[in-house]
Amino acid sequence: MQSRLAAMGVGIVKMMCAFILFFSFVFTLYAVGPALETRFFPVVSKLDILSIRPTDDGRTEIRAAFRKIRDCEYIGMSWFVGKRPDDFERVAVVLMRDPNDTSSPNRPVGYQKAGPWIIGLPIEQVKGNSFAQLVHRCHPFWTTTTDFFP
Repeated sequence: MQSRLAAMGVGIVKMMCAFILFFSFVFTLYAVGPALETRFFPVVSKLDILSIRPTDDGRTEIRAAFRKIRDCEYIGMSWFVGKRPDDFERVAVVLMRDPNDTSSPNRPVGYQKAGPWIIGLPIEQVKGNSFAQLVHRCHPFWTTTTDFFP
């Protein structure tokens, strides 16, 4: 009888340890996974600016190219002025498309050309004092951020 209680107690301790290990693993995965995915498994390559010109209102129009590496669902793009990790702020970016283009904003894997995009900065700021990030959904666990430019 006593050995049966001892065995049951050992089983309960093992289950509690497995429970703690499982939730520690899940917590670590959610804490470290997004950073590792951003660094080692980007969705797209770095942006290549094919053409850049000022607009009449002081903004910048660019046409760009990049390679989509992973087949993930596009969520959005953010453009920022300033340097990380110091002082930076988000600026407007208008992703223009042909008025007759009603297709999905998701692109297939491969080399892509895009634009024109209107960035709410003068050319000098775009070239030397800005950065951009893309956000995709590659799986149900978290969104994937890719450092897109520079």
